[in-house]
Amino acid sequence: MKPLLSAAEARAMDAHAELRLAMNTLVLMENAGRGAADRILSEHTDSLGHVVLVGGIGQNGGDAWVVARHLAISGVKTTSLLVSADGRAPSGDAAANLTTLRALGATVETYVRQGDPTLAVLESATLVVDGLFGTGLARPLEGLAASVVDALNALDVPVVSLDLPSGIDADTGTMLGAAVRATRTITFGHAKRGLYQGEGAMHAGLVDVVTIGAPLPSPPNAFVLEPDDVSEFLLPRRADAHKGTAGHVLVVAGSEGTSGAALLSARGAARGGAGLVTLAARPSARVALEARVLEWMTAGFETVEDLLVIARGKRAIVLGPGLGRDDETLELVWRIAIEAPIPVVLDADALTLLGAAGLDVLAEAVGPRVLTPHPGEAATLLGTTTEAVQRDRHAAARDIARRGRCTVVLKGMGSIIAMRDGPDFVCPRGTPAMGTGGSGDVLAGIVAAVVRPESMHRVVAAAVLLHALAGERAAQADRGLLASEIADAVPEVLRHSVRPR
Repeated sequence: MKPLLSAAEARAMDAHAELRLAMNTLVLMENAGRGAADRILSEHTDSLGHVVLVGGIGQNGGDAWVVARHLAISGVKTTSLLVSADGRAPSGDAAANLTTLRALGATVETYVRQGDPTLAVLESATLVVDGLFGTGLARPLEGLAASVVDALNALDVPVVSLDLPSGIDADTGTMLGAAVRATRTITFGHAKRGLYQGEGAMHAGLVDVVTIGAPLPSPPNAFVLEPDDVSEFLLPRRADAHKGTAGHVLVVAGSEGTSGAALLSARGAARGGAGLVTLAARPSARVALEARVLEWMTAGFETVEDLLVIARGKRAIVLGPGLGRDDETLELVWRIAIEAPIPVVLDADALTLLGAAGLDVLAEAVGPRVLTPHPGEAATLLGTTTEAVQRDRHAAARDIARRGRCTVVLKGMGSIIAMRDGPDFVCPRGTPAMGTGGSGDVLAGIVAAVVRPESMHRVVAAAVLLHALAGERAAQADRGLLASEIADAVPEVLRHSVRPR
């Protein structure tokens, strides 16, 4: 996993380097720009005929001028375009690097008003570097800046953004009025949260991290997951493992007409490594399940007390997929969520019913709880709107974790795994093909299969990553994937990911 910084953490890193470590900020900017230039030279060799670098008057523009210098020294034809709405000149390190660039004889133009023919230089570009705004942007783009972004987005050439696509909020990934659609984003020091959420993830393209030589002053509050983390978070099995030691998952899911959700959760649990799986259902649903079950057991229940007895000796419970939302089920969900002494993964209908009961009831839970909401379910849990959740997904996930004293998986692009007293983990993997019915049911089963109370946060993150990598492996295109195929691809991911003893 790699650090994932907020804008405040990025500023703190820079300030720590300058004020506590006495590092020259010109050196930090040089490291950033040189690293970005090296990446452009190595990854865009077919697009170096005429590189146009677009920068503002701030530090992000300064990074662009360093890139321009290194490209020019390497023999690349460059034009640097300074965008300044009021004609102000850059200051500080950005000014120093622009002065050096001009002293080299490189072409530098200034764009100060809409309609100025200077912007026509973009028409001959074979690649554009976007250095307009970085992590400091906190207002919607408008006027001159918005017109430049529109012009960049109209081009049919690669666009490389520095640190962030201009117009993207560094913390939330929301678009501030307008935003550059980048082919690649080269971010400095460490990745930024906004590159993996919402519109930021859609606009960033490929994300590369360039080190600048500055250490973090304190551990970050978020990390982005990498495929190798599966092996870091999941231990290989002992050679003498058997179905009893591999764990027994109880799936409390399904009702008349929705038995498929229960079967998919069971399949996810089995493919995720559970040694035994039992499907618990009311008598009417159990009949439908019995005819479709081969590898798993079934159990019938009528009361919560029945379920608590069935849960004895189990490692974890999946509660909710296809369960229904009537008053009787509300009581069942509420009591299992509180009284079960083992980990409970609450998903689907259980989340909706929990929202009706109130997140605060989980404060009384006697065992660990994992909630796996999509944004709409998260909105129900928080008593807000889906749009509000999506505007700041990190804040929403942490709010649920804090109020519910639980581990949370906020699903969607850049799924966030949060707990109330630890760093967030963000999963950048997956495919649009996973947007299919039952995908979340499979995830709930995988989580239950790997969950360990002593390492809840990390193993839940591993389950989310496993699910995403399995979706990538099983998908043949950006659609047409079946949820069962995601489950069936999990062992192949495990084969490549969990190191043998």
